Amino acid sequence: MINCNPSDFLSKPRETDDGSIDLVSTSNQTADASPIILNSTDLVQTKFVPVVVDNHKDTKKSVRGSLIHAKKRKSDTEFPTEKLTRKSVKIGESIEISLDTSETYRLFEGLQNLYELHNQIGTIPSCGATYTKIDSTFRQFQAIISNDPSAARMLGQSENFELVKMLLQLITQSESLDSLKNGLKELCEANMSSLSVVANITRLEQALVTLDENMNNDNEEEWHNIFKANQWILSQVFSCPYTIFDDKAYVGGKGLDNKRGNICDFLYQNKLTQNVALIEIKTPCTKLLGKQYRGTFSLSADMSGAVNQILNYKDSLTKNFYNLQNTSSVFEAFNPKCCVIIGKRKDLTQDQVNTFENYRNSLSNVTIIAFDELRTRIYDMLQLFNPESSPQESEAVDFDSDDVPF
Repeated sequence: MINCNPSDFLSKPRETDDGSIDLVSTSNQTADASPIILNSTDLVQTKFVPVVVDNHKDTKKSVRGSLIHAKKRKSDTEFPTEKLTRKSVKIGESIEISLDTSETYRLFEGLQNLYELHNQIGTIPSCGATYTKIDSTFRQFQAIISNDPSAARMLGQSENFELVKMLLQLITQSESLDSLKNGLKELCEANMSSLSVVANITRLEQALVTLDENMNNDNEEEWHNIFKANQWILSQVFSCPYTIFDDKAYVGGKGLDNKRGNICDFLYQNKLTQNVALIEIKTPCTKLLGKQYRGTFSLSADMSGAVNQILNYKDSLTKNFYNLQNTSSVFEAFNPKCCVIIGKRKDLTQDQVNTFENYRNSLSNVTIIAFDELRTRIYDMLQLFNPESSPQESEAVDFDSDDVPF
């Protein structure tokens, strides 16, 4: 069984190494096929260049070709095209091209695949085409699905999702994803849309699980690794298309003794303007507020310290911009946005929420976001894709999503 991918753009067969075979028609009875590479180095190449033939006199004998052994100098970019042929041999001379065991086996395998291919397609293609061999296991699976649609529908049943997961793992671990890409192109728009929705839902649900499992994790380094592995989560902080530029980024500040440099947790960059934003990560366990003070509350030392810290990073970055730009990738620093991810808002009483809101809304250069607010942002995105998600999810955070400050 073979899979055919027709092409109008093949002018000659390619040298393939993924088991596929190109056929390019040269007449209604012949087609050039992908060369069988027997041995190849930078300076020497031995190959068999096959031609597939519709041999009506003897259908079993459907392949002819030329055995080519070529050498070139180091200065040459390509192997020579001039050939010594049988007609070049004079009386009293002979041509000998010896093949070692590996080379003869490659020739045997290549010819075997060509004969098998011609036997299955039965005729020469009218234009260029690439054929990919399908193994016997997949052939059996394909036959079951094709002949029994009810078997295909069984894959969509919840009890068989483990099998679907295994199939997806096998497909995406393929050494070559060309066949997968070609297969996806053949899906209709509805199929592609459903596949995309499922992938996005899975990604968001996995992110929610990770955040929920770590809401009591007080290790900053572990949180740094979580956001580094899921950089898109922090990009939800911004209304523009931001992506990670660097993590644990040096933003200047060293003295003459080469000490006391400023290291910001994350630098994000606007894809359109190249402008960067600074993000400082604390943990969900970090306290937001301190003691009660005359009808309000003081800020915690960690909160005020984090705000002052990221403002110091911003000042250092802008002052050292030109020196930093000369030693790194291209970026801009036009009044960079600053963001602190810290604490949990659900740990606050209503009076404390008022203090927290008054404080962060008074800041013009720093955005403060609690971890559970960031989680709600992701949950709201999940609702867009999957409005029928379990109701208990919405109870995980005890405030309305409209209060999220971004």
